[in-house]
Amino acid sequence: MRINLDKKHFTKPERIFGEILKKNHILFQTKIKIEGREVDFLIGRVAIEIGNHSQDVEKNSRILENGFHLLFITNAELYSNPKAVEFSLLTNWIKL
Repeated sequence: MRINLDKKHFTKPERIFGEILKKNHILFQTKIKIEGREVDFLIGRVAIEIGNHSQDVEKNSRILENGFHLLFITNAELYSNPKAVEFSLLTNWIKL
């Protein structure tokens, strides 16, 4: 299934990140709920949040309690150096 990362449902940083995933043929889900709380991306057991918003401690605790790893990527990271985000993702988080 091809995921359409359109402007209506995704922020620009989310679209940048989604394109990184697609370029590297990484299977992902998006806008997935864990314990009733939505995460931006899910790759296996890694829940990824994109943005500049402050972190919700309760949400993060629920994600971790359910056996997921949590990765937060800021908009600034994606705008300033998407290649570094891609490298970190591939070397530290995703085992292909």
